[in-house]
Amino acid sequence: MMTLMNMVRGTENDLPAKEMIKYWNHEPGTLKMVRASSNFIYTFQWNGKRFYLRFTHEEDNSADNIQAELDFMMYLLEQGYETVAPVRSKSGNWIETLLTNHGRYHGVVFEQAQGEYVSLDEMKEPHFYQWGQSLARLHNYSETYAPSTPYRKSWVDSLNFIYSVLSRHPDEHKALKEYERIEAWLSELPFGVGHTGLVHYDFEIDNIFYMQEESHYSAIDFDDSMYHWFAMDITSALRDLTESDDDESRRNIDVFISGYRSVKQLDDEYIKMIPEFQRFADLYSFARLLRCMENSDDSIFPDWAQQLKLKLERICDRFRTGFQAHIVLKDITEKNWYACTQLEVSDAQKSIFPVPVVYWLAEAAYCGMTPLALYADEELVGFSVYSVDPEDGSYWIMAFMIDQKYQNRGLGRTGMDTLIRYIKAEYHCDKIVIGHRIENERASNLYTSLGFVEVSRDEVEVIRGLVV
Repeated sequence: MMTLMNMVRGTENDLPAKEMIKYWNHEPGTLKMVRASSNFIYTFQWNGKRFYLRFTHEEDNSADNIQAELDFMMYLLEQGYETVAPVRSKSGNWIETLLTNHGRYHGVVFEQAQGEYVSLDEMKEPHFYQWGQSLARLHNYSETYAPSTPYRKSWVDSLNFIYSVLSRHPDEHKALKEYERIEAWLSELPFGVGHTGLVHYDFEIDNIFYMQEESHYSAIDFDDSMYHWFAMDITSALRDLTESDDDESRRNIDVFISGYRSVKQLDDEYIKMIPEFQRFADLYSFARLLRCMENSDDSIFPDWAQQLKLKLERICDRFRTGFQAHIVLKDITEKNWYACTQLEVSDAQKSIFPVPVVYWLAEAAYCGMTPLALYADEELVGFSVYSVDPEDGSYWIMAFMIDQKYQNRGLGRTGMDTLIRYIKAEYHCDKIVIGHRIENERASNLYTSLGFVEVSRDEVEVIRGLVV
């Protein structure tokens, strides 16, 4: 997102747009503003057709990065992939630069996209299936793309950007810890053919248009494209569905994934990583919003800019509450056993987790189980118990809980994922089993999203297994 200061200057009487449009053929009086966010977007008419003018301040994007975006889009068009075509200026240039008293603006023009916008509420199963197919086709072309210079930015550049912003905001301790965890996690992932490539990064329904006859989507807005894991693109596309987290959304996600897999191979491990890739997206968005509000002079802001800044500050607050603490598993010792006994679920949860921690400590001591304490940034937040089944060698998670004071912060997912990774690494096991009460829908949704598959159930409990 551009800085608020540049947004205010760039929209004042539409002066930059009125000067920039002179570089292209256009019908006078047809220039109309659409929006200003990462770029300024205007529509105009020429020869009875609609076109889109997009420009941005040099502080918010470089001409080289824009050229790399256009190069990729033109490559896709050459391959027959459905996207919008850029339009040359009167001088034959793809990009024009306008010099103003406030610096330079870089502008491009695109044709209007083919197809029609279809909202999530209007989408049927074929739409979700073909949405997945369209993204997979894009990724296949990305793998064969050999760009000339300049190159688009990569996930490394994005991490460097995040760090540079956070270094200017030393009070953002949780965000910095989140950065450190994400940087370490991404550095361990496999990359290269089959894993990474130039992705769209914003393949959401706002940027795709359905072409009924071709049964394909046409994509626009490659402004955020970068070299990243293909799973990151899937994560960004499905964000609205994953946030809904209901049965219908999960079915639609499955259909999308099936469509994707009909075109391109996708490892199950990457599906499990969607929450982790979403952490990257959230932190990246957070850093961009922080930068957007830097050095803003509220005293000269019009009312709309002041209201927008308040809105962005509230969004940043939501991101802050979502940054996940780093979960560490520790042994139960004479130093922390009593603190563990003070952990409790909420009163409403005691019907589904009725056994207190002190009972699990006693049973673990005499029945060959292993209890572990869950710490988030050195603070005790939860408790777990696991054991091995001597008959088949599978490992059972007997108990798992997050204290009531620390719930609704994403610690349940992070803690369970940490426990799974710990058991797998420590014992090289190939199966983990867990049970939960039938009425415990939150546990059911969590375990299902982590890959646990129902094995059996009775009147009281559901048993789920995870192949690791």
